[in-house]
Amino acid sequence: MESVGVYGLCGCAAKSKVKCDSRWEIPASETAPTSAYSSPARSLGDTGITPLSPSHIANDADPNVSEQQTFLVVVAIDFGTTSSGYAYSFTKEPECIHVMRRWEGGDPGVSNQKTPTTILLTPERKFHSFGYAARDFYHDLDPNEAKQWLYLEKFKMKLHTTGDLNMDTDLTAANGKKVKALEIFAYALQYFKEQALKELSDQAGSEFENSDVRWVITVPAIWKQPAKQ
Repeated sequence: MESVGVYGLCGCAAKSKVKCDSRWEIPASETAPTSAYSSPARSLGDTGITPLSPSHIANDADPNVSEQQTFLVVVAIDFGTTSSGYAYSFTKEPECIHVMRRWEGGDPGVSNQKTPTTILLTPERKFHSFGYAARDFYHDLDPNEAKQWLYLEKFKMKLHTTGDLNMDTDLTAANGKKVKALEIFAYALQYFKEQALKELSDQAGSEFENSDVRWVITVPAIWKQPAKQ
Protein backbone atom coordinates (compact mmCIF):
# COMPACT_ATOMS: atom_id res chain seq x y z
CA MET A 1 0.00 0.00 0.00
CA GLU A 2 1.37 3.42 -0.83
CA SER A 3 0.90 6.50 1.31
CA VAL A 4 0.98 9.71 -0.71
CA GLY A 5 1.70 13.05 0.95
CA VAL A 6 1.89 16.61 -0.25
CA TYR A 7 5.34 16.33 -1.78
CA GLY A 8 6.13 12.64 -2.07
CA LEU A 9 5.53 9.06 -1.15
CA CYS A 10 7.23 6.08 0.44
CA GLY A 11 6.53 2.45 -0.32
CA CYS A 12 5.24 0.26 2.48
CA ALA A 13 5.55 -3.47 3.16
CA ALA A 14 4.04 -5.72 5.80
CA LYS A 15 7.29 -6.38 7.68
CA SER A 16 10.34 -4.52 9.00
CA LYS A 17 8.88 -1.05 8.55
CA VAL A 18 10.68 2.03 9.73
CA LYS A 19 8.30 4.77 10.82
CA CYS A 20 8.99 8.24 9.46
CA ASP A 21 7.82 11.27 11.36
CA SER A 22 6.83 12.87 8.04
CA ARG A 23 4.04 10.30 7.55
CA TRP A 24 5.89 8.10 5.04
CA GLU A 25 7.20 4.58 5.50
CA ILE A 26 9.59 2.29 3.65
CA PRO A 27 10.92 -1.19 4.50
CA ALA A 28 14.30 -0.93 6.20
CA SER A 29 15.50 -4.07 4.43
CA GLU A 30 15.02 -2.52 1.00
CA THR A 31 17.07 0.63 1.51
CA ALA A 32 20.76 1.06 0.79
CA PRO A 33 23.08 2.67 3.35
CA THR A 34 24.10 6.24 2.67
CA SER A 35 27.74 7.21 2.34
CA ALA A 36 29.33 9.59 4.81
CA TYR A 37 31.11 11.84 2.34
CA SER A 38 30.11 14.97 0.51
CA SER A 39 30.72 15.49 -3.19
CA PRO A 40 34.15 16.80 -4.22
CA ALA A 41 34.57 20.55 -4.48
CA ARG A 42 34.91 20.76 -8.25
CA SER A 43 31.72 22.10 -9.82
CA LEU A 44 29.97 21.05 -13.02
CA GLY A 45 29.29 24.17 -15.07
CA ASP A 46 27.23 26.69 -13.14
CA THR A 47 24.79 24.21 -11.65
CA GLY A 48 26.64 23.61 -8.40
CA ILE A 49 25.97 19.87 -8.76
CA THR A 50 29.19 17.90 -8.61
CA PRO A 51 29.69 14.35 -9.97
CA LEU A 52 31.45 11.70 -7.91
CA SER A 53 35.03 11.25 -9.04
CA PRO A 54 37.00 7.95 -9.00
CA SER A 55 39.05 9.27 -6.06
CA HIS A 56 35.87 10.07 -4.17
CA ILE A 57 34.57 6.54 -4.72
CA ALA A 58 37.90 5.18 -3.53
CA ASN A 59 37.64 7.27 -0.38
CA ASP A 60 34.21 5.82 0.31
CA ALA A 61 35.71 2.35 0.33
CA ASP A 62 38.73 3.32 2.45
CA PRO A 63 38.15 2.42 6.13
CA ASN A 64 40.92 4.85 7.17
CA VAL A 65 39.03 7.88 5.86
CA SER A 66 37.10 9.90 8.43
CA GLU A 67 33.35 9.21 8.47
CA GLN A 68 32.36 12.77 9.35
CA GLN A 69 29.27 13.82 7.39
CA THR A 70 29.11 17.29 5.95
CA PHE A 71 25.71 16.97 4.25
CA LEU A 72 22.20 16.73 5.64
CA VAL A 73 20.30 15.17 2.77
CA VAL A 74 20.88 13.04 -0.34
CA VAL A 75 19.06 14.09 -3.51
CA ALA A 76 18.99 11.68 -6.47
CA ILE A 77 18.04 13.09 -9.89
CA ASP A 78 16.65 10.68 -12.47
CA PHE A 79 17.24 12.48 -15.76
CA GLY A 80 15.27 10.34 -18.18
CA THR A 81 14.75 10.31 -21.93
CA THR A 82 11.00 10.85 -21.74
CA SER A 83 10.43 11.90 -18.11
CA SER A 84 12.58 13.12 -15.24
CA GLY A 85 12.25 13.50 -11.50
CA TYR A 86 14.06 13.34 -8.19
CA ALA A 87 13.87 11.77 -4.77
CA TYR A 88 15.55 12.60 -1.49
CA SER A 89 16.13 11.36 2.03
CA PHE A 90 17.55 13.05 5.10
CA THR A 91 20.67 11.52 6.63
CA LYS A 92 18.90 11.28 10.00
CA GLU A 93 16.10 9.26 8.36
CA PRO A 94 17.76 7.48 5.40
CA GLU A 95 14.97 4.88 5.20
CA CYS A 96 12.35 7.57 4.55
CA ILE A 97 12.56 8.34 0.84
CA HIS A 98 10.51 11.24 -0.51
CA VAL A 99 9.56 11.47 -4.18
CA MET A 100 8.56 14.74 -5.81
CA ARG A 101 4.85 14.63 -6.72
CA ARG A 102 3.76 18.22 -7.25
CA TRP A 103 5.19 19.66 -10.46
CA GLU A 104 4.49 23.07 -11.93
CA GLY A 105 1.97 22.73 -14.74
CA GLY A 106 0.54 19.38 -15.76
CA ASP A 107 -3.02 18.16 -15.42
CA PRO A 108 -4.89 19.54 -12.38
CA GLY A 109 -5.57 16.93 -9.72
CA VAL A 110 -3.17 14.40 -11.23
CA SER A 111 -0.19 13.37 -9.11
CA ASN A 112 2.96 12.47 -11.07
CA GLN A 113 6.31 11.31 -9.78
CA LYS A 114 8.03 12.69 -12.88
CA THR A 115 7.72 15.56 -15.32
CA PRO A 116 8.37 15.43 -19.10
CA THR A 117 12.00 15.90 -20.13
CA THR A 118 11.23 19.06 -22.08
CA ILE A 119 12.88 22.46 -21.84
CA LEU A 120 11.97 25.86 -23.22
CA LEU A 121 14.29 28.79 -23.87
CA THR A 122 13.18 32.32 -24.69
CA PRO A 123 13.96 33.89 -28.09
CA GLU A 124 16.99 35.43 -26.31
CA ARG A 125 18.12 31.87 -25.41
CA LYS A 126 17.47 32.30 -21.69
CA PHE A 127 15.93 29.54 -19.60
CA HIS A 128 12.15 29.83 -19.34
CA SER A 129 10.72 26.55 -18.02
CA PHE A 130 11.10 22.79 -17.80
CA GLY A 131 8.71 19.83 -17.86
CA TYR A 132 4.95 20.32 -17.88
CA ALA A 133 5.34 24.09 -17.62
CA ALA A 134 7.57 24.18 -20.71
CA ARG A 135 5.29 21.89 -22.69
CA ASP A 136 2.10 23.76 -21.84
CA PHE A 137 3.53 27.25 -22.39
CA TYR A 138 5.05 26.34 -25.75
CA HIS A 139 1.90 24.67 -27.05
CA ASP A 140 -0.18 27.70 -26.04
CA LEU A 141 1.99 30.10 -28.03
CA ASP A 142 0.80 31.57 -31.31
CA PRO A 143 2.35 29.46 -34.12
CA ASN A 144 4.26 32.42 -35.51
CA GLU A 145 5.55 33.44 -32.09
CA ALA A 146 6.47 29.83 -31.25
CA LYS A 147 8.99 29.85 -34.10
CA GLN A 148 11.11 32.29 -32.09
CA TRP A 149 11.28 30.08 -29.00
CA LEU A 150 13.64 27.14 -28.52
CA TYR A 151 11.73 24.04 -27.42
CA LEU A 152 13.49 20.70 -26.92
CA GLU A 153 12.18 17.33 -25.81
CA LYS A 154 13.73 13.87 -25.38
CA PHE A 155 17.14 15.49 -25.94
CA LYS A 156 19.02 13.20 -23.57
CA MET A 157 19.55 10.45 -26.18
CA LYS A 158 21.64 12.85 -28.26
CA LEU A 159 24.48 12.10 -25.85
CA HIS A 160 24.18 8.38 -26.58
CA THR A 161 23.77 8.57 -30.36
CA THR A 162 26.47 11.16 -31.05
CA GLY A 163 29.77 9.51 -31.93
CA ASP A 164 32.04 12.56 -31.65
CA LEU A 165 30.73 13.97 -28.39
CA ASN A 166 32.46 17.11 -27.16
CA MET A 167 31.87 20.44 -25.43
CA ASP A 168 30.59 21.95 -28.69
CA THR A 169 27.98 19.26 -29.43
CA ASP A 170 24.74 20.87 -30.56
CA LEU A 171 21.09 20.03 -30.03
CA THR A 172 18.33 21.02 -32.45
CA ALA A 173 15.25 22.80 -31.13
CA ALA A 174 11.75 22.38 -32.58
CA ASN A 175 12.23 25.52 -34.70
CA GLY A 176 15.40 24.08 -36.25
CA LYS A 177 17.82 26.34 -34.38
CA LYS A 178 20.95 24.91 -32.81
CA VAL A 179 21.89 25.24 -29.16
CA LYS A 180 24.82 23.82 -27.22
CA ALA A 181 24.05 20.54 -25.46
CA LEU A 182 26.16 21.65 -22.49
CA GLU A 183 23.99 24.76 -22.13
CA ILE A 184 20.74 22.77 -22.20
CA PHE A 185 21.87 20.17 -19.67
CA ALA A 186 23.24 22.88 -17.40
CA TYR A 187 19.87 24.66 -17.49
CA ALA A 188 18.05 21.39 -16.76
CA LEU A 189 20.26 20.43 -13.81
CA GLN A 190 20.04 23.97 -12.45
CA TYR A 191 16.26 23.67 -12.59
CA PHE A 192 16.26 20.42 -10.59
CA LYS A 193 18.74 21.84 -8.11
CA GLU A 194 16.56 24.89 -7.44
CA GLN A 195 13.38 22.80 -7.22
CA ALA A 196 14.94 20.38 -4.76
CA LEU A 197 16.47 23.10 -2.55
CA LYS A 198 13.16 24.96 -2.45
CA GLU A 199 11.23 21.84 -1.48
CA LEU A 200 13.79 20.90 1.16
CA SER A 201 13.62 24.39 2.64
CA ASP A 202 9.82 24.26 2.69
CA GLN A 203 9.86 20.85 4.35
CA ALA A 204 12.43 21.75 6.99
CA GLY A 205 11.23 25.27 7.66
CA SER A 206 14.75 26.63 7.23
CA GLU A 207 16.96 27.54 4.28
CA PHE A 208 18.94 24.71 2.65
CA GLU A 209 22.23 25.46 0.93
CA ASN A 210 23.97 23.51 -1.82
CA SER A 211 26.62 22.40 0.68
CA ASP A 212 23.90 20.68 2.73
CA VAL A 213 23.14 18.28 -0.12
CA ARG A 214 24.89 15.30 -1.63
CA TRP A 215 23.75 15.11 -5.25
CA VAL A 216 23.36 11.88 -7.20
CA ILE A 217 22.64 11.82 -10.94
CA THR A 218 21.68 8.57 -12.65
CA VAL A 219 23.23 7.62 -16.00
CA PRO A 220 22.43 4.58 -18.19
CA ALA A 221 24.88 1.71 -17.67
CA ILE A 222 25.05 1.07 -21.44
CA TRP A 223 26.35 4.56 -22.20
CA LYS A 224 29.96 5.08 -23.15
CA GLN A 225 32.16 7.06 -20.78
CA PRO A 226 32.09 10.37 -22.76
CA ALA A 227 28.28 10.41 -22.60
CA LYS A 228 28.31 9.64 -18.86
CA GLN A 229 30.75 12.47 -18.21
